Amino acid sequence: MVRHKTIITAELLKQVEELSSQGFNNVMISQSLNIGRQTLSTNKDLKDSIQRGRLTLSRQVTQTVLNTLETNPSNQQMLVKRLCLFNPLINIKTPTNANDALSNLATATKAYANGEINESQLRTIEAVSNSYVKSYEVTTLEERLKTIEDALDEKK
Repeated sequence: MVRHKTIITAELLKQVEELSSQGFNNVMISQSLNIGRQTLSTNKDLKDSIQRGRLTLSRQVTQTVLNTLETNPSNQQMLVKRLCLFNPLINIKTPTNANDALSNLATATKAYANGEINESQLRTIEAVSNSYVKSYEVTTLEERLKTIEDALDEKK
């Protein structure tokens, strides 16, 4: 396979930005313009053009959603969820032990069952609680092993 050096011109940067604004990803832009993927992802000017194109696309999509809010209930629901306009408050404690983390998880599960929080919020609390419990268990286990090792060392 023969490689060629990509010459970065104003026209090329404009083409990259345009494709990016149409929703093309880096692989598609690379193939469309015969630019190496590595060049596309490492050249600052090309990366800036991609970013400008994505920003343009994001603005267009946002404007379209906003323009259809009055007539499209699905867009209304999506916007409310994305903006978290109605974030409920549930009583989550700062855990100091595994039982506190499990209590937080039980509180969140109950709030989810009652429709007070959405599944994404439940999953976030679940992930944090589970991480805390695992960390707590490992730390406790290390402390117990250290105590046993120290006791064995004293007997020698």
